[in-house]
Amino acid sequence: MAVGCGAEDAQQEAAREEVQAHVRGLGVASGYTDEDVHCSDAHGVWFREEETDEFTCAVRRIDGGCDWFVVRVERERQRATVALDERDAGCVLGF
Repeated sequence: MAVGCGAEDAQQEAAREEVQAHVRGLGVASGYTDEDVHCSDAHGVWFREEETDEFTCAVRRIDGGCDWFVVRVERERQRATVALDERDAGCVLGF
């Protein structure tokens, strides 16, 4: 799955962990695996990471393919919300 160059940045890692926890909470009957989750990179300006308030994450379905979830970060409230964005959207995030 192509998500970007190099390793996950801290914000991207946090978004992935939020989605993994969300999917885990849905249970196995939801048809998702929390093992294979990949999120878009944090925004950057000239090799400098900027605070990002929204990530798109591809989550592998047990039966194949991926659905996309969106993670919205509310920094003032120190919380993030996770919601299904698009079913069968593909497993490669091309941002």
